[in-house]
Amino acid sequence: MTKGIFKTSEAETQRQFLTTTIGTPGSGAIRYAAAMYFFKIGKLSAEMLEVYRTCSKFDAEDPLDLAGYEGISFPEFVCNLSSSADA
Repeated sequence: MTKGIFKTSEAETQRQFLTTTIGTPGSGAIRYAAAMYFFKIGKLSAEMLEVYRTCSKFDAEDPLDLAGYEGISFPEFVCNLSSSADA
């Protein structure tokens, strides 16, 4: 069972989009669209949304790597998503 912001089917769907596999064709745009959803509901900062926008053109670019390089902190739920996506 999901908790918190993931109790709605829309949030769960967007979570799946946000964790689209790096390198999959079109994945950068898919992750950016999902990031916009989380920004709109107040769960993602404007700085992190900008990272997803920057990476949207490059399917092989990992937004979390870029955020770390840029010194941009990201919400804990994003960290948890990336580690659970591999499970």
